[in-house]
Amino acid sequence: MIIIPKEIPIITSLNSYYLKIDKLFEHYQGIVDAGCIYFKSPSSEGVIYFDEENLINGVYENKKVTIKGKEAIDLLMGEADINNFLITIYEIIPERITFWANLTNAEDLYKDLSTEFTDLESLIKKMRAEKLTGLIEVNFAKSDMGIMFFLNGELIGSSSSEKKGELLREEEFHQVLIKKSRENAAMLTVKKVSLEHIVENYSADLDSLEVKPEPFELDEVPVPEEKKDEPLRIIEMLQQLMFIYEKFISGNKKIDSDFDTLLKRKFMQKLDKYDFLDPFAAEFEYSNGNIEYSGREDESLVAEGLIECMLEISDENKMQKWLSKHLLPWKEKYSNEITTLKLKL
Repeated sequence: MIIIPKEIPIITSLNSYYLKIDKLFEHYQGIVDAGCIYFKSPSSEGVIYFDEENLINGVYENKKVTIKGKEAIDLLMGEADINNFLITIYEIIPERITFWANLTNAEDLYKDLSTEFTDLESLIKKMRAEKLTGLIEVNFAKSDMGIMFFLNGELIGSSSSEKKGELLREEEFHQVLIKKSRENAAMLTVKKVSLEHIVENYSADLDSLEVKPEPFELDEVPVPEEKKDEPLRIIEMLQQLMFIYEKFISGNKKIDSDFDTLLKRKFMQKLDKYDFLDPFAAEFEYSNGNIEYSGREDESLVAEGLIECMLEISDENKMQKWLSKHLLPWKEKYSNEITTLKLKL
């Protein structure tokens, strides 16, 4: 069973035999910021996730196999005109597309917790407090299952085998699931979805894209060894944020200036408020993914000033839509720092 994030249905019951699937994607990529196309036949099903730039991941299932990633996209795109799939298209909130596209890569965090010893409601509270990005599976007897989905600790929906993968948002369903788990034996499994795994980029016509920043992993950013053990990884957090901006700007031909020029120009505008950003004083320097800071101001104020600069650069260069998706892994990784410093993002 493939779980489809049925956020907002756009159209249903299209027959793939009469469609050019590549043109279908091209059309809806121009209409919505993010979404998925669900393929269903009597013997198989599949889904391809997309944003306005790429087909970003896919899953295909039949009774014998499950195929993921580019291979699944290739299979669905290749067989759509001969397999008579019924097609449904859903719009997905852009900030959540990375979560759903990575859902099939979920890894066990806690496994085989019996409801005899573990209360589901207490487990939900714990996962909210730990800002889980992932899911809780509630496995009853006879293939009866309920699933609850979390993004940074927020419960964003649930599903069940009875509802055949449909996404439910009603609080009433959550309470029914909790009550049922107390009255019937069940096994609980908590899985983590890592947003740091960049899903495969796939496009049939890459030359038609206006903006094609290179995909990257957060681990590409150089992180000095002495910073890794700090309780709050403020400088590391800022390095990786600046790296994300730098990668985007360097790959975007619509932005006339390079990252270093934009940064110094913005720093000069902020000297009255954050004098430690003065490029000529050299208290704060950024180069090749590394920050060197020798000023006396607390690092929390450095974070406040730098993020204010980054947000203004984003607004001035129309980067918000791209960043709303690509900052999700960064926000997850540094959620403790962001919350503790009360940073506005």
